[in-house]
Amino acid sequence: MRYRNKPELQDRLAAEYALGTLRGRARLRFQAWLREDAALRRAVAEWEARLNPMVAGVAPRRPPRRVWAGIQARIGGLQPPGAVAPPPASAARDGGIWQSLAFWRGWGLIAAGCVATLVGALALKKPELIEVPVVREVVKEAEPARLQPSYVAVLRDNTGKPVLIATAARRSDELWIKRIGIDAEPPEHGYELWGLFAEQGKAPRLLGMLPKDDKATIRLAGAADEVLRDFPALAITLEPARGSGGTATGPVVASGECFQFW
Repeated sequence: MRYRNKPELQDRLAAEYALGTLRGRARLRFQAWLREDAALRRAVAEWEARLNPMVAGVAPRRPPRRVWAGIQARIGGLQPPGAVAPPPASAARDGGIWQSLAFWRGWGLIAAGCVATLVGALALKKPELIEVPVVREVVKEAEPARLQPSYVAVLRDNTGKPVLIATAARRSDELWIKRIGIDAEPPEHGYELWGLFAEQGKAPRLLGMLPKDDKATIRLAGAADEVLRDFPALAITLEPARGSGGTATGPVVASGECFQFW
């Protein structure tokens, strides 16, 4: 019999060996395999570990005297040292079914069959999945930080498309710039940002050269609440790379309202 690379066959043989139902030449052959195969020895040990608790749960019972009589008859009347002599046949007959050798043989076969059936059921039984409830703690999110008072401006080009966002905290001297669609500066030119007064005819005030990065800052002359409060709108002009010198000379490429966010 070829048992290697056949885990189901190995497990069945190991179970029969542990139960004692593997007998004769088959048992001798299996014992020879055990000496050569560590995996097979582990399988037998696992089955013995499963069956040992069942054996421990069976209460020991002293065999009836009639069993000793049968043993003595088979070995030629020899009696082991310390053994109690069997009672006469009349006494055995008086014992009824509890002294019957045939009864105990039948009971032994039935018990062996029950154990084999139980072992087979355990081997074929699929592992059960036990669902363990998972307790999840729901943590209430912290309230978002309150937005501090700021100046916010959205500048649009001549087509109305937003091209730049500018924002500054009320007490900060940094104006944060984010380009969102403005064209790159032509060679030898740059963009300048201006504050537009509400009064007609009043010249715009230069806030600074627009950085070329998509996200950058412009340093204001003071806190935003002092520099931007008089400008209801901002504008961008195209100027020479060296700068306009404080007076706008190029075309306006974008403009937009400046809001107070508080």
